[in-house]
Amino acid sequence: MSTDQYVEGELQHLLAEDERIAEQGIRFVRTETGISLVGEVESAERRDLICQVVAEAFPDLPVRCNIGLTRTHEPEEVEEL
Repeated sequence: MSTDQYVEGELQHLLAEDERIAEQGIRFVRTETGISLVGEVESAERRDLICQVVAEAFPDLPVRCNIGLTRTHEPEEVEEL
């Protein structure tokens, strides 16, 4: 297994199974300089935590955080049934 495959496997494991994040909706994309995390989460705090955990686990790998926020808000109109 090459180093790249090892890092990718470890990264997939971290995203899915680390108890702090356990996030299966986040993917990573290799870039010329490192990786980019993509997907959506419910809050900026969650996004920041995921990016922090990944950066700490892979300090030599440049990590770009492109995780968006899910737009959730109460409906403006009440639906009558």
